[in-house]
Amino acid sequence: MELPLFPLPNVVLFPHIVFPLHIFEERYKLMINGCIERDEAFGLVLLRSGAEEESEQTIHRVGVSARIVEVERVEEGRLNILCEGESRFRIHRFTQQEPFWKGSVAFFDDDSVRSAESLYDQVAELYRGVAALSASLSRSEPAEITLPESPTDLSYMISYVLDIDFEEKQNLLELTSTTERLRLLVAHLTDTLAKLEQQRVFRDTATKVRGNGDLGRPHKEN
Repeated sequence: MELPLFPLPNVVLFPHIVFPLHIFEERYKLMINGCIERDEAFGLVLLRSGAEEESEQTIHRVGVSARIVEVERVEEGRLNILCEGESRFRIHRFTQQEPFWKGSVAFFDDDSVRSAESLYDQVAELYRGVAALSASLSRSEPAEITLPESPTDLSYMISYVLDIDFEEKQNLLELTSTTERLRLLVAHLTDTLAKLEQQRVFRDTATKVRGNGDLGRPHKEN
C-alpha cells in the first residue's frame, strides 16, 4: 500500500506508543489535514544521523504507521496532534517527494516469539531497577510502573523510552525477533544501571566529603 511519510530526526516511534507532534510546515499541515479528513494513518520514519536534508539516501527504510488520536488546532493553521504507533513497515520504493513524501510500503511483524519469558522477567526487573535508581538520584518519588504483559510490547516500550542513540533505537525497531530485541535490551539496561550506580556512589562520596568539612586539608602544627 501507499503511505504518506513524515521523516524526522531524533524520533524513532514503536508500535502502541503514543507520541505528540507539533505540525507547522505547510507541506505537513497539508499531509496531516488530509489524514484527518480521510481517517488515514501516516508513516513516521527516522532521518539518518547527520543528514542535512531529506533524500532517498537519508531516510531510513523501516518506520511505523501512526494513527492520529487527538487534534488541537492553533494559530496560523498549525496543529498539535497526538498519534499512536500502529504497525512497522518497510519502504519498497518512494512514490512521491513533493509536496510531501509518499512510499509504497509492506507491513511486517516479529517472527513467532519463543522462550521469551525469562528474558521478559530480566528486562522488567532491570527496568524497574533503573527507574528506582533514577528517582533516587533526582530525589523524586518513584513513579508507579505498569508494564505490558506481552514480551513483544514490552520490548517496544523499553526500546522507545531507553536513553540510547537513535540509530541504536532504529536497529531495535528493524529487528524481527522479540527474543533478540529483549537480549539487546538486557545489555543496554545493564549498562544504564551500572552508570547510575556510579553516579550514586559519586553523590554519596561527595556528600560525605561535604559533611566532614575540612576533610583532606593539612593541619598546621603549633
